Amino acid sequence: MSYGAKTTPSESPVSIPGRFAQAVSCYANRVAVSTPDSQWTYEELNKCSDVLACQILDCLGVVSEPVALLMEHAPPLNAAIIGVLKASKIYLSLDPTDLVTGLSAMLSDSGTRLLLTDKLNAPLARSLAADWLKVIEIADRFVINSVSTISLAIPSEAGAWLMYTSGSTGTPKGVWQNHCNVVHHTDVYCDLIKLTPDDRLSLLTSCSLAASATPLFAALLNGATLCPFHVRSQGVQRLADWLRQQRLSVYHSVPTIFRHLMRLVCDNRHLENLRLIRLGGEPVLRNDVEMYRQHCSSDCVLMHALSSTETGLISALMINRQTELPGGRVSVGRAVRDIEVLLVDERGQAVNPDSVGRIAVRSKHLAQGYWLQPHATAEAFRKDARDPQTRVFVTGDLGQLLADGYIQHLGRVDQQVKIRGRRVDLSEVETVLQAMYMIEEAVVAVQENASGEQVLIAYVVVVPSAGTRVATQSYRRLLQQLLPDYMIPVEFIPMSCLPKTIGGKVNRLALPPPLHLPNDPSRRRSMPRDSIEKTITGIWKSVLGVSLIGRHDDFFDLGGTSLQSIEILARIEDELNLVLSPSSLIEHNTIEKLATLVADKAVISSHNPLVQLGTSSNGRPLFLVHVAAGNVAVYGQLARRLRGRPIYALQSVGLRAENWPLMSIPAMAKRYLKEVMAADPTGPYMLAGSCMGGLIAFEMAQQLVRLGRSVGLVGLINSDYPDLSGRKLRWFEPLHGDTFRIVRWSIVRAIGLGRSARWLPAYRRFVAKMNIRARRAYRPAFYNGTITLIMSADDRYPHKEMCLKMVPYARDTRIINIPGDRAVLFVPPTVDELSRQLDVSLGTAQSEDLS
Repeated sequence: MSYGAKTTPSESPVSIPGRFAQAVSCYANRVAVSTPDSQWTYEELNKCSDVLACQILDCLGVVSEPVALLMEHAPPLNAAIIGVLKASKIYLSLDPTDLVTGLSAMLSDSGTRLLLTDKLNAPLARSLAADWLKVIEIADRFVINSVSTISLAIPSEAGAWLMYTSGSTGTPKGVWQNHCNVVHHTDVYCDLIKLTPDDRLSLLTSCSLAASATPLFAALLNGATLCPFHVRSQGVQRLADWLRQQRLSVYHSVPTIFRHLMRLVCDNRHLENLRLIRLGGEPVLRNDVEMYRQHCSSDCVLMHALSSTETGLISALMINRQTELPGGRVSVGRAVRDIEVLLVDERGQAVNPDSVGRIAVRSKHLAQGYWLQPHATAEAFRKDARDPQTRVFVTGDLGQLLADGYIQHLGRVDQQVKIRGRRVDLSEVETVLQAMYMIEEAVVAVQENASGEQVLIAYVVVVPSAGTRVATQSYRRLLQQLLPDYMIPVEFIPMSCLPKTIGGKVNRLALPPPLHLPNDPSRRRSMPRDSIEKTITGIWKSVLGVSLIGRHDDFFDLGGTSLQSIEILARIEDELNLVLSPSSLIEHNTIEKLATLVADKAVISSHNPLVQLGTSSNGRPLFLVHVAAGNVAVYGQLARRLRGRPIYALQSVGLRAENWPLMSIPAMAKRYLKEVMAADPTGPYMLAGSCMGGLIAFEMAQQLVRLGRSVGLVGLINSDYPDLSGRKLRWFEPLHGDTFRIVRWSIVRAIGLGRSARWLPAYRRFVAKMNIRARRAYRPAFYNGTITLIMSADDRYPHKEMCLKMVPYARDTRIINIPGDRAVLFVPPTVDELSRQLDVSLGTAQSEDLS
């Protein structure tokens, strides 16, 4: 088939497909998109985009409208973007790792009628589409048809992309841009960095964000090579090696990712090919410049850029080894070509020279406006009285124009607060915190205490070498030497990592609320009431490192982890001589509830390994299997986020000293299935487990199939793949070091002296060792079904390698990527994404069963 129209001189030269066609004609056999797994030439990318454009036109016709893309961060996505543009449509790229609620909202707001997806994301796409959106699944291999050509004339004012702001400071809004302005911004950037066809550009940002358009079109409209790498799903740990393998010359990211990258670079060979580093989206610190100078070659240039979705690139500062940086801040340089920067007050009036004001941009190339919001567009994008083709957009950034013409960026408007009647810039406090040796990342927020006073709260990520706990007094002592008293935070909240938007910026809206504030009478009312509550509160304070805990504070909201829950239960056993179930802190998650449990002397409620974590009656139940330690505390935060269905967990037999532990994974699976089928007599069964629990769930699925039962989901969460390296172990091997304690425990029970809690920790270590022994001896059979591998970004096996490793053990394998490390998989914010992905998989499995 063929689509075409006569091109007029004013149309093709400034359209993205027109410029891409010129690049194809000049560089047909050069690599356009490169990944470790594949390399697409310009000719291949052109033909594939033609195929997709024809499919889109067959479905929608030639009317300009948004087309949504839900695809992996890979070459087919780049082909789909070009294909959508060739079909005279507006591309709306969605990040599959974003929250389902956000994806649904964007699809609804955009009014799109078509969603393109790939095989990996097809189940999610179909669940989002429901019955009102057409879904086209793009095959892994494109079928190139020689008659599938397209040559539509694209008007310069036609829409090109629709992107939603990240929402870190408010409700996300759709911003759309046309072909003419995209090409213009691309040319300005390429001239600025002196781009050549020999350059290789990184694409780390999701294509759902405006920051992706710069490297994407800079490369593909000029014959250079685009190198996609999705940091959110693959993690920064792999980024350094990837940079070296891809021989990147131009690197783009936010400063936060750059800082993590510099800490991972072992030697300068990782960055020896880089000639330009562009950082933007967040303030660049002097330490960032020092790291660049330390690790990068003398020929490499650091570019600090200021931009926004509504304006594109505003200004840039080129830094080399000789560049002097006066003052404490790194400026954002001078305005780029065809941009005029103004500083205005809250009424939109120009401020006096050298005064602080909001940064406003005057240009002919601003975004077209907010999608389907004409009133908001007219209010934000104001026409210029001097030139009807020029508009002015006032950003949310504060700045100051220096005498040499450079722009000093002073943070966001919403980061300017008043403390004790004095104006405080939150970014200034953050800069000082991040310069402290023990702090890796920091963000400062303002809260109101019970007296109505504004106070500062600091959220800090401590460097690993400084330990996990740093006393608040240490922070205050150091800050007193650097800041006035009113700028010092009243509380420092330790975090394993700061929540990020999909663009890599700190998501301030996702920061947890402080657990207590000075002068808060409600906290005083919730103090412990009796000796049991006081004892438990003291244990919590010691283990969690929190100075003030109320009776109604939630263990998980306090940042409690599964390891800490085990430590707390062990301390309760030692100090109160009571044996509590490993799931106690999941079911009794406050001081008050746990104290009531202790007061009732609920030592062991049942010998049943099945523990109910969620009581909802909607949907099929999910059964989570214990890790090697035998307990199910690790699933506490996950279960709290999956409240839409019944949630059960299976803990090791013998963990509470009621029986001798089971000796093999098949025996565990057989025992657990009795409880599973009693709780859910019909199926299909939804099974999942982390680490060793995944392998037990794998064995349970095989036994269910042999019993003629239906299995809907087998989820292996960061589990080792089933291998055939099972070996015969010496029976006494796992008893080493605990033999005497186990024998003494057995004697105490045999002669009827009761269950002394002093010996229970040793017995639980014994159970864990027996579980590890069973894991090492496990020899799995083939499972004639689909397994779902849920993998964190730091998993040691690449995804394709995992699929190959699973071929001998399962008929089909589906992989789900979770950003972040396995160490934080079950704590916020990573557990939020884990619960979302698991909920989608459960919904898909349930709908497939109904169909």
